[in-house]
Amino acid sequence: MEAFEPAPPALEEAAPAPAAGPTVQVSGSLRLLAGVDTGFEPQRSDGLSEHVVDVQGRASLSTDVKLSPSLRLLVEGRALWRAGAEQGLERGKAFFEPTLGEAFLDFYTPRVDVRVGQQTLAFGANAAFAPTDILNPRDLRGSFVLTEPEDAKLPVFAARALGDVGPLTLTAAWVPFFTPHRYTVFGQDEALFQPGLGVSLPFTVDPSIEDALQPRLLETERPEAFPWLGDVGLRVTSEIRGIRVGGSWVWANEKLPQVRLDPELEALLRAQQRGETPDAALLLSVQDRLRAGETLVTGRYDRQHVFGLEATALLGPAQFDVDVGFSPAQTFFDERLHPLRKPVVTWVVGVSQAEDSDFLYSVTWQGVAVRRMGAEELLVVLEPGTARGEARTAFLHLVVAEARYAPRGSDWEIGFRGAFEPIQRSFVLAPRVGWRFTEHLSVGLAAEVYAGKPYSPLGYFGRNDQIVGSLRLTL
Repeated sequence: MEAFEPAPPALEEAAPAPAAGPTVQVSGSLRLLAGVDTGFEPQRSDGLSEHVVDVQGRASLSTDVKLSPSLRLLVEGRALWRAGAEQGLERGKAFFEPTLGEAFLDFYTPRVDVRVGQQTLAFGANAAFAPTDILNPRDLRGSFVLTEPEDAKLPVFAARALGDVGPLTLTAAWVPFFTPHRYTVFGQDEALFQPGLGVSLPFTVDPSIEDALQPRLLETERPEAFPWLGDVGLRVTSEIRGIRVGGSWVWANEKLPQVRLDPELEALLRAQQRGETPDAALLLSVQDRLRAGETLVTGRYDRQHVFGLEATALLGPAQFDVDVGFSPAQTFFDERLHPLRKPVVTWVVGVSQAEDSDFLYSVTWQGVAVRRMGAEELLVVLEPGTARGEARTAFLHLVVAEARYAPRGSDWEIGFRGAFEPIQRSFVLAPRVGWRFTEHLSVGLAAEVYAGKPYSPLGYFGRNDQIVGSLRLTL
């Protein structure tokens, strides 16, 4: 017979469980890329020479502290290091850029969750191309196809509230301080000024200060530093018969400046590019105006409204995402780099693998319709020269695809990333292979090939075809 254990006295209360203390999780990663061009272009006289060797490293280290069931703190540090050289290892340069990554405090309550600090905000259904996902600036200094999504989207200081009201989920975000995109104007393979643009630099800069100069080169002023003029965004989503639908509105500063040159100064620069002797009267006028303190170059940031609708649905093993956005005025640039403010409609349709599988894929079609284009206007890079001649709506179509095959139980994988633009038939393709030595260490080899006319969206960067080796270490 089993022994009988008497019950405790009725008035005796069980001792309370000890309170759980804070939990800490530390994570980090180190990624190294080394690229060598497939063809060594000689140094150019216009200051837009390519790098034939490019080495870069990205490191991150974060500490995630759960202070209590209602309080969480995360702090992350990031660092970017990059070096490159032109043919013959000439004009070599390097820079090191430490930054604060995500660093925020979370407050969880029964009705609303609040996050304050450096963070990445998500608006829209598509994680990469949603029209209203513009509150975070992007780092445009990396490869179009080899850069990881978490590297391209930069955290910003913001306050975000997330809560439910009946069947609706509401997100409100406020970004009080302005942060532009990170980009290079010249001197890197991904710079805004490429040889295909047909514009040479009117000055020379030593490589030791090139990259330090870039962040301020095109701007003359930033948005006023009053908190109520920051970026704001609202998003509402709900579940209807298995389909998640929603809408959003964002009012934000654009992250690239509108650069405007005085007509007389622009005429002098274009004459210099053509190798012509400048007009003496024009040169004297510009000199007199400069001495008088006139501003002949401005680089300002405009604001835009973007309205968006979104839907996400699971159909079998696939997830479908749809985003449609409209902005009454967005900045584009013509072939002379003059800013144009135009209404624009954007749509994004994506399908991706939603179940765990050896084979993973995603395909996204992004379309852009720029309305009210004048007969003599032409969008730089986005339109072919034949588009000029009549009033129209300008269209851009881009198909982006990624696939990866990694058999279960194996240490290797193969895959590719690529994009195709059908109007001017330009494309980029990046096949890759990888090998995992341990759970924390892997290496890879990839090729990056651009093709298309120098003035086409993807052929514009056609000078940096390369072979890239990579190493990734995670904690």
